[in-house]
Parts: sequence; C-alpha cells; structure tokens
Amino acid sequence: MLSLVFLIAGGIQFSGYRWLHTIYLMLLIPSAVFFPPGIVIPLGFTVPFLEIRHFIETDNISEELSLNLAVILSVVVVSLFVNALNKKKDILESQLVSLRKNAAEVAHAPEVDLGDDAVMSQYLSSMSMADEEIKEILLTIKYSMLADSVNLFTPYNDDLKLRSSTEDSQNIIPSGKGLIMLCFKEKRTIISSNVSEKGYEVGYLKRGEIASFIALPVIDGSFMLGVLTCDTSRFSAFGDADANTLKLFSKQIIRIFHRERVYPQIQRSHAGLRVLHEESSKLASSLKIEVLAQRIIGSGYRIAPSSIIFLLKKGDIFEVVQHTGNLQVEKRAIALSGTLLDMAGKNMEPLYLSDVRNYSLPLMPFRTKDVSSVLILPLMYEKEFIGMLVFLSEKIGAFNPHQIELLEVLGTQASISIANARLHAKIERMATTDGLTGLYNHRHFHERLSGEIRRLDRFPEPLSLMLMDIDYFKKVNDTYGHPAGDKILHGVAGILKAALRSIDVPARYGGEEFAAILPGTDSKGAKNIAERLRKTVMDHPFSVDGKTVKVTVSIGISTASISSKNKEELIERADQALYHAKKNGRNRSVIWDEIKG
Repeated sequence: MLSLVFLIAGGIQFSGYRWLHTIYLMLLIPSAVFFPPGIVIPLGFTVPFLEIRHFIETDNISEELSLNLAVILSVVVVSLFVNALNKKKDILESQLVSLRKNAAEVAHAPEVDLGDDAVMSQYLSSMSMADEEIKEILLTIKYSMLADSVNLFTPYNDDLKLRSSTEDSQNIIPSGKGLIMLCFKEKRTIISSNVSEKGYEVGYLKRGEIASFIALPVIDGSFMLGVLTCDTSRFSAFGDADANTLKLFSKQIIRIFHRERVYPQIQRSHAGLRVLHEESSKLASSLKIEVLAQRIIGSGYRIAPSSIIFLLKKGDIFEVVQHTGNLQVEKRAIALSGTLLDMAGKNMEPLYLSDVRNYSLPLMPFRTKDVSSVLILPLMYEKEFIGMLVFLSEKIGAFNPHQIELLEVLGTQASISIANARLHAKIERMATTDGLTGLYNHRHFHERLSGEIRRLDRFPEPLSLMLMDIDYFKKVNDTYGHPAGDKILHGVAGILKAALRSIDVPARYGGEEFAAILPGTDSKGAKNIAERLRKTVMDHPFSVDGKTVKVTVSIGISTASISSKNKEELIERADQALYHAKKNGRNRSVIWDEIKG
C-alpha cells in the first residue's frame, strides 16, 4: 500500500498535473473496505509529506492545503464508518450463530434432519409463546406500580440484551453499563428516587426523562437469569414495598424460563420415544436375521443419519450382516484384532469418539475414508456378546448425547430381537433336522418335495430324487456296535451334504437310508452326482475304535416328467431303483428309467 502511494506521488511530480491528487482517494477509500483504520488512516497522513515539494513551490498554499486535507478527511471518515459497519456486522453474525446453536440444541427432533431455516422457525415459535406471557406480566407490573416502562434484560455473552419490554423494543437501547449492569453483577436490588438530578446512568436509553428507577435481579437459586427494571418520570416513586411486589412478579418470570427450557426437552424426548416405539414394533415383527439387520440399520439411520455397519459375532470372527453408506467392505467375515472395534468389544461398553482423524488405532479391519466421528454399540444379551452396531460420520462431534441415548436403547432392543431370532432358528432347526446327522428329517423332506412338485406346475423344469442306502449296515452295527454305526451315519451324511449344491435338499429318510431332492436336475445329471457320491463314500476310511472301516452305498434315482408329477410315484420309482441296485450287487447307482422295462 505504501509503495502504491509513493508511485502515485512520483507520477504527480513527474507529470505536473495537480488534479491527479484524486488518485489518492481512488486508492485509499476502497482500501478502507478491506483494511482496518490502523493501516488506512496513517497512509492518508503520509500524503501531505509526499506533497511537501508542492507546498514549497506553489503560490497558492491554501489550495494545496485544501487538497491534502480533503484526502485526509475523506480517508478518516470513510475508514471509521466502514470499520463501524464491520463491527456491527460481526456482532450480528455472532448473535445469529449463537441463536442457531441454541435453536439446534432445543429444537432438533431426532427423526427429522432439519435444515437451519426449519430449526430456526421451530425454535422461534416456541420462544414467542414465552415472550407473550412475559410481556403480559410486564404490563401488569407497569399498571400496578404506575410505571412509565417495565423491561426485562437477559445476559448475552458479557453484556445484557433486552428480552421484553412494555414499550417498543426499538425505543429501549441497552448501553452495556450503568445501574442494570451493577444490579446484575452484584445480584442486588437497586432503587433510585432522583436519577436525573444525581446524573445516574440506568444502563439503557429511552424516550422521556427517568426520575425514579428500580432494578431487581431475577435469580434462580444462584443462577442469574436477568434484570427486571421499572422507571418513571415521577420523583421518589419507588420504595421497598415496590421492590417486594416486583420480586413476586419475578417468580412468575422464573417459572416461564423453567418451562421454556423444559418444554423443548419434553418435545424432543417425546419425539425420541415415538421413534423408538415405531422402530421397536418393526423389530418385533420379524424373526429373520437378515430382515432384522435391515430394520436395525434403518432405525439407526432415522435417529442418527450416518454410515452404519451391523456385525454379528461368530466364534472369533465377525460377520458383516448389513451395512449402509460409502463403505468398501470386501469380506463378510472379518477379524477385529488390533482395531478400535476390538477394544470396544473387549470392554463391552458403548464407545463414542467425536474426533478420530488422528487416532492411533485403525477403526476397522478395512479402509474407512474421511471418518471423523465414531459410535460403537456392543450388542449384549444376558451377558453374552452377540454383535456390534457401528455408526460412522464425516462430521466432527456428529452425535449428540440425546442421539446416543436413543441409539443405546435401540441397541438393547436389537439385542433382544436378535436373540429371539436365533432361538427361533434353533427351534426351527430342531423341528426340521435330524439330531444325529444334521440333515433334514423325514417330515421336512416330504414338505420340501411337495413344494418342489407344486413348483413344476409354474416352472416346468427337471426334478430328480435320490434314495441312498448304506450296504450291510446291520453287519457294521453287529460287529462294531451302535456307537460306531452312528459315527458312520454321521460321516456319510457329511459326505452327502458336501457333494450337493446349496439348492439341493439332503435328508435322512430313515435308519441307514438317505434322500436328496435335486431341483433343476435331469436323470443324467442326477446319475453323475450319484456316482461321484458313491465313489467318495467307497474311498473314505472311517475310524472306529482305532480300526479303519469302509462302507459302500447303493443309490436309486427317479426323475419327474410332464406326464409324471406325482410325489408318491416319484418316491416309489426311486425306491424300486434302489431295490434293483441292492439286488444286483450293491455299491452302484441305478436310474428307474433303465429298469422300467
């Protein structure tokens, strides 16, 4: 800036044009918008020193002096005016930020992601109800004490601001000092009967003269809520009796302040309970883990919008059942050792970190991008650690205490729902599976086969059935005992399960006999599966009491057709094929179509 001023002075000296003084104004006045007075005003005062040659050489000193004074005065006035505007702007911006912060704290409903305008509207509407009640009390004070004006000032930062008045608020201008500030700081009542004569400053400006004045601290316990003032143009108008009257009214104002603080909290708590009630009913309506996971994540997102991961504990590893958000989860089964999740799981306590950008431990066993806040909720049921619910956000301090409290309750209800789903799945497995082999039992086999037969009416495709019998199994039991026979049954069942696809239905048909439903498989495909299965059993050594025992199996196969879609007929044909295999040497697989002639 100084260099530019020197360049202008040099240009004026070089050209000799006196009217170029206006360039100083063109430079310095716009600069007042961007630089403080401490920079611009001293620069303005350097101009006369740069123009000293003109003062010496000119014949008209008054003209030269007026030019330089015009530059200096213009710069000073503009700079001070712009600085005052900037200060006012900063105050208004800080007030707006503070108001929005307060509004967000009391008006934020957990189930709605409110924008600034919505939060402000809800907050201000609740505030206006309290303001109307306070103003009614102030008007009552005014008429009962014959006052000219009654005002309520409340603390704001290190100052007092006008909260309510019986007059137009524009006519009451707080000055930030005087008797009301003294009353506020010392927490004592101040009565003055001749303010104007003694030259006291009450702490605010208003139209009309103030002769008598009273200021009462509005105190809730030891906490200062504000200052209540009365003024009048009458001399010696207020006394101790008026102070007592004012104190009674201040108690009503304190009650309004109480309700003003508590009401939004009640609203927020009510909204949170409503969310929990709605989401809990969803959790109670399903016994499927996958459905529950979706609903738990949906409920959590409704309370705290973020990226969410739902993990279930399976032994020493965790399964990623469901997740939402921009997360790159490459594996469903993950180990948590050495991560923040592992630490939270071992402590079995909720963990919230508002800023993990520079945290030493990795958050997850996979990459997490731009995560600032993390909330980890271990899911416990009757002291058993069953899983985790993890919330991740790019915002610092993303989760407030109210949200965390709601999510903890949601986590408890989710734990109960998951435990119920697991219990239901266990009971269902017990009802549908054989206890020894782990395969489906005879009843469930018939239910599934009936369903597959019905499905053929809608989707005509091949359907095959295998019946398999362990050869000479009675001899195994007689030679090695029933425990050894059970061990071989369990082993053959494992081989059968491993040989089939996920869509196939393996079952224990009865005794040493097994069955398998093969959807979408024709007789040729069924024969390939049967042969692979037969050879695997034949080559597999079973260890019984230190001895190696080998067994073989016979397999009968039947395939449903368009003309033959009867369940009983399909079973009968597979049984006939099995009988044919056993009658003709055992350790073989036979298709019914090959023996029907």
